[in-house]
Amino acid sequence: MKTYDVTFHTLDGKSIIKRNVNSEHNNERVWEDAVERFDTDHLFIRMNDKTLVSLLRSAIVRIDMTELESDQEKSQDRRDEFRNAIYTLGQMGL
Repeated sequence: MKTYDVTFHTLDGKSIIKRNVNSEHNNERVWEDAVERFDTDHLFIRMNDKTLVSLLRSAIVRIDMTELESDQEKSQDRRDEFRNAIYTLGQMGL
């Protein structure tokens, strides 16, 4: 079994990183182990064991799967994260 960081990139330039995903799939299917469940329209991702995030599959432009090579990388306390999503409301003028 290998360990990966899986990054879901969306149309609006934001991304979600699911860290330390253990998978036995080959590279193009690792993302399936990063999601809690999926259907034809959505991916459901559990972030830091607390928040369930729903992504429209049609809004996902790329999924990067980076294999973690060292045991040191795998053992670090690394949290899942939302990228470029913190200041969304401020940028929209709300």
